[in-house]
Amino acid sequence: MPVYLFWGDEDFTLENEIKTIKDEVLKVRDGNEISPLNYRCLDNPDFKVLIDALCTQPMMFGDVVYKIRADKYFLETAKKIKLDDKQTDEVTKAFDLVSDRVHIILTCPIDKGDRKKPDSRKKIFKAVQKTGTVKEFSSFKAYEEYKILPVLKGMVQKAGLKADNNVLTTIMRQVGPSLRDLNNAVDKIKLTIYPDTLITQDIAEKTGGGGQNIFLINDLILEKKFDKALFEISNMLNKSHYLEILAFLQSSFSKLLITKVYSKSMSSFDIARKTGQNDFAVKKSLEKLRTVSVDELIQIKQGLIEAEFEIKSGEKEALLAFECAFFQDKRNGAL
Repeated sequence: MPVYLFWGDEDFTLENEIKTIKDEVLKVRDGNEISPLNYRCLDNPDFKVLIDALCTQPMMFGDVVYKIRADKYFLETAKKIKLDDKQTDEVTKAFDLVSDRVHIILTCPIDKGDRKKPDSRKKIFKAVQKTGTVKEFSSFKAYEEYKILPVLKGMVQKAGLKADNNVLTTIMRQVGPSLRDLNNAVDKIKLTIYPDTLITQDIAEKTGGGGQNIFLINDLILEKKFDKALFEISNMLNKSHYLEILAFLQSSFSKLLITKVYSKSMSSFDIARKTGQNDFAVKKSLEKLRTVSVDELIQIKQGLIEAEFEIKSGEKEALLAFECAFFQDKRNGAL
């Protein structure tokens, strides 16, 4: 059955998936106009309107695509739409009877960082799962460069541009992990360098964005420039939750520690295969780890664990906890 439930906090890929379905079903080509009879959008419609949409029968004008925002039906929110047992049964039966020529795309967009998700225990969720497709669209975390890199490479190629992995990594660090922001950055670069098609390192470094600070903090810690790292953390705490910074640093240093340990007996390719990282990312990490020992990485990791405990328990404010994580004398109480 052509029924879909798309949910998650990565709105860019979610919307692209919808566009792909719409273009394929309605045979959209460049310059084509879509009839409002073929493509219809609803925003958390009431019960009657939802049933009417599910029961739609296409006529001579062709297939129909419905894009229905339905977070108030599937997510636990203050303004959720409550269905009684009879209404729930009607909706679940309607899913089974959706015409093969009517494509129902239910969406549950979620704010970045929000942990909400559809309640899989609900009958309407199970009905969609049984008759259609349920797909999550999760945003990437800042430390998932190896996952973002191939996506960004695809954006660059689609734009008719060229860039090597070093340049792509610079763009990621300048812009951050948001795919929408990265896509906008590629569009901006294309206009900037036209008629050229090669993105240089210089152009990448001038790409605007606020995502570079979190990577800069990571590098400053490795370089033992703790004062500068704390300065950047202080700036980030004004606009980001401390858990976001901690999560990135803890994940990053866990990977760095594993990479360092494996590097004694394995090649970068084997480390990448063993740890699920990108080979290019492993090579970059090994370059940074040349002057950093395993003991130092363990000490930093332990400091971050203690910082999280101290913040969550209320023992220290966030910035002071980060400071103690990097300075052994303060962690031991010799202030």
